[in-house]
Amino acid sequence: MSGMGDLKLRATVGVGLAAVAILALVLGGIAWWVLAALMGLGMLAEWCGLAKASAPRLTVALAGMAAGLALAFPLWWGADRSTVAAFVGLALVVGLLTNSGRIGTGLCYAGFPIVALLFLRDGQHGIAVTLWTLLIVWATDIGAYFAGRSIGGPLLAPKLSPKKTWAGLGGGVIAALVIGALVAFGVRLGLAYYWLGAPLAVVAQLGDIYESALKRRAEVKDSGRLLPGHGGLLDRLDGLVPVAVVVGALVANGNLAG
Repeated sequence: MSGMGDLKLRATVGVGLAAVAILALVLGGIAWWVLAALMGLGMLAEWCGLAKASAPRLTVALAGMAAGLALAFPLWWGADRSTVAAFVGLALVVGLLTNSGRIGTGLCYAGFPIVALLFLRDGQHGIAVTLWTLLIVWATDIGAYFAGRSIGGPLLAPKLSPKKTWAGLGGGVIAALVIGALVAFGVRLGLAYYWLGAPLAVVAQLGDIYESALKRRAEVKDSGRLLPGHGGLLDRLDGLVPVAVVVGALVANGNLAG
């Protein structure tokens, strides 16, 4: 596929995914939980694929994820600190049952951001804060992509990710800072939201590099084939994983108010 064709496909799929996410976010409740649950199960399945887990181990891992998601169901307990603790306990159980600490770790990797996104949506100014979080990550990805391709230059982490550049990081930081400030102004969020986009863009890029390291270890190009032009869910959500956790932790600890 040509470069322009690949970009068009990526853009089309990306816009479609964003539209689905925003619709579920606005609807909230069960709709948001269903989307989050699909994300969590899909990410964990791809993690197990990268770990070359057997079918029985994958089944145990997905059962653990399903149990954690059930605890976060909006008509029951919802998502809070106790849900995070539950995922830690489930990860230990899954690790023991599969005799694989890596698979247990995957349950936390896929589960923590899901709990964070559910928690943010149900909190004060839930739609605004969660939308801001999503847009920060999307802006980082877009800014890094175009800055990296147009400017190029020294690689950010050549041993882990052969395409990430310092120029791309800079573009992502600038884009996240600008979009974050504009969104914060538009939806009337607190002052911290005006500048937090920049450091969170760095967090998102670190998440991207970490996922690249996982793929390099597994000797694969993409984590999956679910999303044309993007690869798998881990490929698309690698930046959101750490950013959602950081924002969720800041809000939960009272360090970031609406």
